[in-house]
Amino acid sequence: MTVRGLEPGQRAALVVNEMQNAIANPAYDDTPLAGQVAARGIVARINILAAAFRAAGAPVIFCTIAARTPDWAGFRVNCALAARIKRKGKLVAGTADAAVHDDLVVEPSDIVSNRAHGMAPFTGTTLDATLRGYGIDTVVLSGVSTNIALPGAATEAVALGYSVVLAEDCVCGATQVTHQMQITMHLPLLATITDADSVIASLRAAQPGGK
Repeated sequence: MTVRGLEPGQRAALVVNEMQNAIANPAYDDTPLAGQVAARGIVARINILAAAFRAAGAPVIFCTIAARTPDWAGFRVNCALAARIKRKGKLVAGTADAAVHDDLVVEPSDIVSNRAHGMAPFTGTTLDATLRGYGIDTVVLSGVSTNIALPGAATEAVALGYSVVLAEDCVCGATQVTHQMQITMHLPLLATITDADSVIASLRAAQPGGK
């Protein structure tokens, strides 16, 4: 069955959110969220999903957060999470900590959309303009986290007129409990919750001659 939002004629883009070394890679920062990324095995599935989007001629967009300079100039601390990010001081543009997860494949055709503040990928970035330039109707979300950034991304995307699909086996939260709460109670109000295999099958079915 075709995933709602990925029907033939609907153009989709894959958004890989905040899958950066200092956020999602236990080799760089041994946090509960990085532990969940490893435990759920989402890196390998995101690679498979991204490859399917590229094969379908659909955009793959890596959304990152990083301070522009080592002194964190312009990074506004206006919530507890922003304060924690600045205090740890790892997410600085151009560093290995801020780079996309070492085990994720980033191809030359992919897009990297960075922001220097805020908690969701559309805020203060050109992501919306990029998606509109590609004629995108549906945003497929992957990455982290189901605690804050992904609900924020879904809310922003809906407000901007996009349909949203969330590949549940390609995302995680800081704990399994909070992840389960979000994907069963909150995110279904904003997005179609499905899995990577179903997204891939829908992409293939939407191609000329696809089945």
